[in-house]
Amino acid sequence: MGAATTGLVLAVLAGTKFLQGAWIVILLIPCIILVFRKVRRHYLHIASQLTLEGFREEPPTGHTVVVPVSGIHRGVITALHYAEAISSNVEAVTVSLDPVSTEHLRKSWAEHVPEVPLVVLDSPYRSVVGPIREYIEKVKGRSARHLVTVVLPEFVLAHWWEHFLHNQTALALKAVLLFSKGTIVTSVPHHLAR
Repeated sequence: MGAATTGLVLAVLAGTKFLQGAWIVILLIPCIILVFRKVRRHYLHIASQLTLEGFREEPPTGHTVVVPVSGIHRGVITALHYAEAISSNVEAVTVSLDPVSTEHLRKSWAEHVPEVPLVVLDSPYRSVVGPIREYIEKVKGRSARHLVTVVLPEFVLAHWWEHFLHNQTALALKAVLLFSKGTIVTSVPHHLAR
């Protein structure tokens, strides 16, 4: 009885006040209900994928830490120390964009960090992200459940506006590797003084 009365009042108001603004409510309420139902369905879908019921995952069979570098500085050394703390299998990776600077990096690397192998990747199109992503996929293929942690050395500047001038490659790598299954991305900040 209450629902019938409410429906009758709604029909009368919608008919008499439709052009005076009731059309907004008549269209808006079903749209809001539809959005709420979609949001609820989304949350149920996510919950069904995160539940531990019937879940069984095998542990990783291998773990490699990859540290992308463009040069050698204090931030890179800090990131390498962190990488060595979480794994005994650490590799540094650089993309060769210029043969002269790459050779300089190899010599400097052998002098400062000889215990960590430096892998040099070629990039015919001067892309940095693509070759590193391909290398990480190759490392993951070493075994069926190989886990790769990418440790990104980043330096934190004193002023917020200076961040636009640095760390753009690290940001691009994070964005690409976020969707790579079996890859963990960790940033290791090195704070710079004013």
